[in-house]
Amino acid sequence: MAPRAEERPTLLREAVFVRIRPVESSNPPAGWQESPIEGILVDPAPSADPADLAHVISVDLEDWRQSVFDHSLPVSDDFHRGTERLLDLLDRHSTRATFFVLANVAEHSPALIRRIRAAGHEIQSHGLDHVELNRLTPERFRRDLARAKAMIEDVIGEPVTGYRAPRFSITAETVWALDILAESGFRYDSSVFPMRVRGYGIQGWPAGPARVRTRNGSQLTEVPVSTAQWWGRRWPVGGGGYLRLLPSRLVRQGLRSVVARGRPIVLYIHPYELDSTAISALRLNVPLMRRIHQGLGRRSVAGKLATLLQTFRFGPMGRLVPTIGPPSPADAPVDSTSNRRS
Repeated sequence: MAPRAEERPTLLREAVFVRIRPVESSNPPAGWQESPIEGILVDPAPSADPADLAHVISVDLEDWRQSVFDHSLPVSDDFHRGTERLLDLLDRHSTRATFFVLANVAEHSPALIRRIRAAGHEIQSHGLDHVELNRLTPERFRRDLARAKAMIEDVIGEPVTGYRAPRFSITAETVWALDILAESGFRYDSSVFPMRVRGYGIQGWPAGPARVRTRNGSQLTEVPVSTAQWWGRRWPVGGGGYLRLLPSRLVRQGLRSVVARGRPIVLYIHPYELDSTAISALRLNVPLMRRIHQGLGRRSVAGKLATLLQTFRFGPMGRLVPTIGPPSPADAPVDSTSNRRS
């Protein structure tokens, strides 16, 4: 049946309304771009003049036998030896670092943590007890994060606003942790490894520092460890086992390639990697392959690190973050000087 005449104007108005209704855009807001993870937006820091870059050295402070070998073991004093050697090395090169400290280590050795802070180094959180995030629920992570933050703050008497997950365990499967970090008052994170390697990393993540907008709309700054760009792909050169196992010249070449692209170097190290006898001295049944994997190259680490400290000007992560994201009163600057700069 044909519509009555008086209904036609209504239908016409509805048709016009549908025709002119704007279509919602799925493009990211201005200033943001999509990340490899759905719902996460990033705003990478622009390239900078190499002479103006603030390179970063960071330290994951933990007790190897508890953090790597067996989480059920109590924290020991074993990590003190490597920590003292690292502190001496940093002091000789007038360099200040960011120490990402496990809360159980801060609880075990509060005097050492206070001495590290008194020497001008930045203290931030490495979590509670080195359990990787893929083994935690979001609720458990939130509780452990808050507990670790409170424990470290109780030791140093200052706010903790930076975080690095055990074994870089913020991945595509645990990216929910970024929301919880932002909601918990953290200003920056250094947990995303910007390439996929065995067990961790996010392929295609920005290689340099970037602002991040999480799925719930919160923001924080992500500061990934450095990777080199060779032959059309990324290669890990930013410290840890890569510093132990790669030739010193190759590490320097890789880090220079980072600088050439206008990005700051972000280096990381474990104090136990400066202690070549630590594993052999343990009265534990450490499997041979683990002894080799974790101990190989330790004798070379102090010399390699000394060369890097002479070549580049390093400082704590906290001085870099305000240049990437909006400044905050919570960002406490930490002075750092060295003999040379790149």
